[in-house]
Amino acid sequence: MLMAVTTSDGIHVDTHFGRAERFLLFELSGEAPRLVGEVAADPYCNWSSTLQDLAPEQFAETVKAMQECADDRPAHSMMPEKLASIAKALGGCRVIVTAMIGESPEAELERLGIAVYSASGPISTLLPEVAKIL
Repeated sequence: MLMAVTTSDGIHVDTHFGRAERFLLFELSGEAPRLVGEVAADPYCNWSSTLQDLAPEQFAETVKAMQECADDRPAHSMMPEKLASIAKALGGCRVIVTAMIGESPEAELERLGIAVYSASGPISTLLPEVAKIL
């Protein structure tokens, strides 16, 4: 089973989904997760490039979403195109384990066929636990 993890150090699940600049891909076929790849990503809550491309009528909604991302609120406005791009980059991965994610992005990822589990801790401990749930 292929799982994507948001991590800052490659050892712990400790990164908010919206701030992840990379996803580590782990294969879990035995007791211990095995690192099989890394996918670079434009962070979901990376607003500098997003603001440049906005139409005026989208500005207020985007500023609201920016504030909610900055506050780590559990629910905020969604950017489905950005999520679809992340899902595509993850290829055959059908599980993301992340420290935190907003309700709307989580629901959209699940709609795209990717299960999301929010937890923090050592990758070596968390991934086998998640695999038992699946």
